[in-house]
Amino acid sequence: MAEEFMIYSQESPNPGTPLPSIPAPDTNRHPLKIVIISSPEGVKRTIHTLYRLGFAQVSEWSRLQPTQNPGEVMSVLFRRILID
Repeated sequence: MAEEFMIYSQESPNPGTPLPSIPAPDTNRHPLKIVIISSPEGVKRTIHTLYRLGFAQVSEWSRLQPTQNPGEVMSVLFRRILID
């Protein structure tokens, strides 16, 4: 695993050394944003319910962010979904 990361060096890279290839973007994967807006408790409960259902890890959601409405927050989950 350590070989996957390049260590910063002041030296120029060896011109004979190939650079690691970057995988081509998957054109069948489309960005998806899921937003939960509610009271802080409502957002937290929904995130935990979705976790128990196996939908997403709690850590995948953004931190709670205030909305323009007092007492209301939101959290966002970003995913890429496969569309054939």
